[in-house]
Amino acid sequence: VVGVAIRFWRKDRRELEQLAGGLTLLAEKRDVKIRFLPMHPPGDEEASAFVMSRLSPRARENAAILPAEEAPLAMAEQVAGCDLLIGMRLHALIYAATQRVPLLGISYDPKIDRFLGQIGESAVGSTDGLDESLLARQANRLLDEADGWRSAKRETLMRLQRESRLPAQHIVRRLRIKNG
Repeated sequence: VVGVAIRFWRKDRRELEQLAGGLTLLAEKRDVKIRFLPMHPPGDEEASAFVMSRLSPRARENAAILPAEEAPLAMAEQVAGCDLLIGMRLHALIYAATQRVPLLGISYDPKIDRFLGQIGESAVGSTDGLDESLLARQANRLLDEADGWRSAKRETLMRLQRESRLPAQHIVRRLRIKNG
């Protein structure tokens, strides 16, 4: 199962056309189910439908747009059900990392590149240029080497999770000092 979390960015939709080409190449090489995960409806649903309509018939028959989930836990569960996540949405990439789902990021904003850098990754492409065959090769590689990816990222992801809890712990300590 390949999760895809995308958005509209370029007016000419070139990056989405290229994404559809990459997903088609992947679906021609192996049996995959493509699951679009809209993070911000209705725009993400429309972007997903745009890409889905450009998939090959074989890829399209194994593709679906899942209902948008408003609750973060429900979205995290959708992402956890994937074997790979391809995303432009920062939160989808974060969910994938926290669920130990191998991921490929498509950059449209420096925040994507910063997050990918924190986990020792770089974008597979950007909205300015997405190589269809590279996307398909990288996706195929991560599907084949998912356990190795998880093992290689284990310490980094655990460290980031620990660090993400620090601000909340600091607030709790301050509240205890004030009230105690």
